[in-house]
Amino acid sequence: MHSSGAKKLADTITSLKGFYVKTAQIIASRRDLFPPEYTDALNNFTDNVDPLPVELIKTVVSQELLVRGEKFEDIFAEFDPIPLGAASVAQVHRAVLTEKYGSKEVAVKVQRPSIESKLLGDIANLKAIAKTFNDDLPLDYYTVFCELEKQLADEFNFLAEAVAMDRIYETCTRDANGMPCESPIVMPRPVSGLVSRRVLVMDYLEGVPLSRAAEEMLKRGISPDSPESQLFGRRLLRSLTDVFGRCILETGFFHADPHPGNIFVLDDGRIGLIDFGQVKQIGGRARETLSKVMCALDDRQSDDNPEDLDKIGTLALELGVELADDAPQEGPAAGKSALVLFIMCMQVLYEVWTLDT
Repeated sequence: MHSSGAKKLADTITSLKGFYVKTAQIIASRRDLFPPEYTDALNNFTDNVDPLPVELIKTVVSQELLVRGEKFEDIFAEFDPIPLGAASVAQVHRAVLTEKYGSKEVAVKVQRPSIESKLLGDIANLKAIAKTFNDDLPLDYYTVFCELEKQLADEFNFLAEAVAMDRIYETCTRDANGMPCESPIVMPRPVSGLVSRRVLVMDYLEGVPLSRAAEEMLKRGISPDSPESQLFGRRLLRSLTDVFGRCILETGFFHADPHPGNIFVLDDGRIGLIDFGQVKQIGGRARETLSKVMCALDDRQSDDNPEDLDKIGTLALELGVELADDAPQEGPAAGKSALVLFIMCMQVLYEVWTLDT
């Protein structure tokens, strides 16, 4: 039944496109919540979504980047017609800049034409449905879709993404004393003068997305159960934990969309991170409370220990978690609900990698 349902869901999302591709990406990245039949069936939506013709892509690039009297060939000496990846908002092509712009290999991220109105239109329809049937739905989906609407609005401005990319790079290449240090991961940098609201030219990372890493390992004769795979898993987990731990707990400004299509395994074995369209900023008080949550999760005796549950439940309330009016008022019971919630939320730091990913 799962296999049949997963195929129908994948076919439906392929037909609808737009916002529903985002739903597929969320499901595909949450193997802890959904059956593997669904995560496997929707995995392609993380980096291989209905590519647009290269001529259309070149037209968008020309409209956004060319100045008076300039031709496409004045910027790009090479432009691969086959995209490196295609997602819900944009697709990316490998290119080589001309001598005028540095003669280096780059990735060109191009926003799909009219995608902003398409995705926001889907959200508006879903909000209308959720509001109409709010009393009959198991969750307050209207509030969920309002939040998603605000999130999506950030993804359509590549100028803001370039700024976020530089900001996170600075965080990861400076130590606690502000001195230069080596970043735990590789991040692309935007190319000055070649960034607009709908086109972003940046450094090219040679590798494959995490969503295809296991397949690539098998091609190279590396078994998922081998010591090499386990060592790679530890290196991946450590790199991402360092980066997200520093960004979330030190500056509060972090990459907020780390699905397997945005995490890269580079040819030299290093870990890369791309797509900074979704970022978040949290304040100092929230960072302090999150730190306490992480320590409490690590120090807890068990998931059923009343003292641990009560402590984590109190921290949840500090972060703004609201319990339903009919929820049990006992501390341990309330705390247990919060514990489950925070274990899920913190998985980006604790469970980024599993060998069957």
